[in-house]
Amino acid sequence: MTIFFLALIPFQGLSGNIIDTTDYAYWRKLAKTSNMYSAMKASAISIANQNDGETRDVMGANALAYILDPANKIRYVNAIKKKFETRIQTMKIGTGAATSSVPSHELFYAVLALDVIRYDLDSAVLSKYENWLEEKIMALVIGKWDPHAWAMRMLYYKYLGDETNFLAAKKEFDIGLSEHYMPNDGVSPAGNGYCVQRWNSIERAAKNTTPDILEYMGFKEYYSNSGIIGLKEFMYGYAVAPFGRILLYGDSRNTESQKPWDIEEGNIILSPHIVSAARYSTKAYKYAMWTLREGAGVPKGTIKGHLSNYIILAGTAANNNPIEFNTNDAELAPSRLFKNYAVLKSKEQSTNALYMSMLNLTGNTEYHTHYETNALALAGYGEILLRNAGYNGPNVDVTIDGATATFDFMHSNSESANTLMIGGKRHTSKVGSGTTEGFVGNNIEYFRGSSSKAIEGTHHRDVVFIQPSNHVNGYYVVMDHVTTNNAADNINVVWHPNAATLNIIKNETEYFSEIKIEKGDAGPRIYSENKVTLTTFLGTAPTSVEIKKTANQARSGYGYAADYMYANYNTTNQQADILTVFFPGDKTHQTGDLKRIVKGNYTGSKITQEKVVDVALTSNGETKVKYGSETFQGENIFYRKASGKFISYFVKGKSFTSKKHIQTGFKSDDSVVVYMNVINTQQLKGRIISHGTRVTFYAPGISTIKLDGVKVPVDISEPNSISVNIPKGTFVIELL
Repeated sequence: MTIFFLALIPFQGLSGNIIDTTDYAYWRKLAKTSNMYSAMKASAISIANQNDGETRDVMGANALAYILDPANKIRYVNAIKKKFETRIQTMKIGTGAATSSVPSHELFYAVLALDVIRYDLDSAVLSKYENWLEEKIMALVIGKWDPHAWAMRMLYYKYLGDETNFLAAKKEFDIGLSEHYMPNDGVSPAGNGYCVQRWNSIERAAKNTTPDILEYMGFKEYYSNSGIIGLKEFMYGYAVAPFGRILLYGDSRNTESQKPWDIEEGNIILSPHIVSAARYSTKAYKYAMWTLREGAGVPKGTIKGHLSNYIILAGTAANNNPIEFNTNDAELAPSRLFKNYAVLKSKEQSTNALYMSMLNLTGNTEYHTHYETNALALAGYGEILLRNAGYNGPNVDVTIDGATATFDFMHSNSESANTLMIGGKRHTSKVGSGTTEGFVGNNIEYFRGSSSKAIEGTHHRDVVFIQPSNHVNGYYVVMDHVTTNNAADNINVVWHPNAATLNIIKNETEYFSEIKIEKGDAGPRIYSENKVTLTTFLGTAPTSVEIKKTANQARSGYGYAADYMYANYNTTNQQADILTVFFPGDKTHQTGDLKRIVKGNYTGSKITQEKVVDVALTSNGETKVKYGSETFQGENIFYRKASGKFISYFVKGKSFTSKKHIQTGFKSDDSVVVYMNVINTQQLKGRIISHGTRVTFYAPGISTIKLDGVKVPVDISEPNSISVNIPKGTFVIELL
């Protein structure tokens, strides 16, 4: 009689310790009123009717079918019991990732399933299953991959109703979870590929789905966690290129096997996270929809009928806040500056958009982090253009066509990344000072990454993105400003195009890469038919350039032997200022004509596209120089003219003036960053970054200056010039 009585209790409203049976009626109603939830019910029943399969499918589908199709609950109970007898009992837990971290997802689905059917089992069977679960869960490794092991202990303690041990395990789970993202902005220190796969893969449900289960159980601290919100936005909007594939940082295996989605049969979404991003932020959801539609190629998908998927998307009856998804909500994330990562993208909503990112972690590193401070990655026109090393698994070397990349080289040697070294020495730290300044949203975008911990000296890496505008193509200018601790040290700048061959157009000046598969190679992985190219132009003359070889992308059959550039520069008074232009092209976007400029202490490039002429220069900013009709003093100088008409300028420094009739520009007491676009002769608008200094602006008929729309008190006013005090900060500036 006792067993019969307990079997009836769930339908009278008694809650399981994890799954609340009072939500059942609400969930069943959704399955009748919503096409999405109805499809999940049908999926669960269909999988359950297959009688066997992967543990996650059997446990997840039968547990959900039990709830949504109670008339056939005995069938679903028996299927779960069978999987306990044939898999959970015999499961072997080891000490490696494949034998501890990976199988933890099976235990995750098993605990949830057992919580659902517990009252349909006699006490002896229930005790047997609990003992098997406890044995396996407690064998999961702690000390490596912490979140999965603590998650399963925590959920098992919750299942048992052991609140004390549950809360103790939850504390450890939260600590382990926090190591996977930067608390101030969400960027993952583990590397883009590792991050997007672990946080989206159905095989890591113990780690990536447990926060959702905790939210379901009433712990309202994950969907509002700024770090995890940032992580979701980072994963779907910035860890990937506009066409949805990862940029290689840290322990990223390759762009093919590590994806921010888990899809089978073309449109069945296994893991819910690309949809449940909506639980964290509207931005994360819109970026996830872009990745789902444009990256995974799923304009309309169905979600696999697993209990955990249903829980996350439906939520509780009390909250009554189910979520659905529509890929028409998709949005390509715009340029953004994180503290630990920076991305400058072209503005079009297209998979062909240009993308450049920089990694500069400020702390919170872990095993999967590489020595990649100030490293860059580049994509454009549907292909990866610049790549960092990634890796092929722990302690695994890679040799392809005679080229070898050792695990040490990939994982611990900064030469494997698109970064800068001093004296040929690899970085000694994984951290820098982060993104220290910049702005986005204009026709010219900019950021600076700074580092002194990783090298024996100081490195400021400035990236200026010239957006596609004025009817010409976009490109990137990188200015490296270096001071060494040792007078004998030279500077080494390393570039890794995502191509097998680095073609020399002009030695020590211009190089050309075609993103294609060379004869005899398997890679790189090609995603478009755009015939994409990358021109690397050394605006500052190096003392020498070495073309070296390594092995790339060994996983998923796309391995190839690749050339990379190792450019060496001497210093003057232990300083060097180095300018490099990266100009992507394809069959419809022609590369500009690039010429080297050397003027006094300034070096750089003249970039010509039809009637548009750009000048990009760099120096230590200590001297004033005249070039053509422009006079300037600064570390970074960029200006554009079209058919001789002045269009815009960008300066990090103390002065810039262009004069034909009435001069345009500025001078300041201390260094500032100024971008100014000449809208018309009566209005100039742009951005300014100031540390608090007095600035004089020159423009025809200037009478008013606004910062963020507010007029600034005028210090000195003269014909065609105004002097004002600019406070510390980054502002939109208007000259009227």
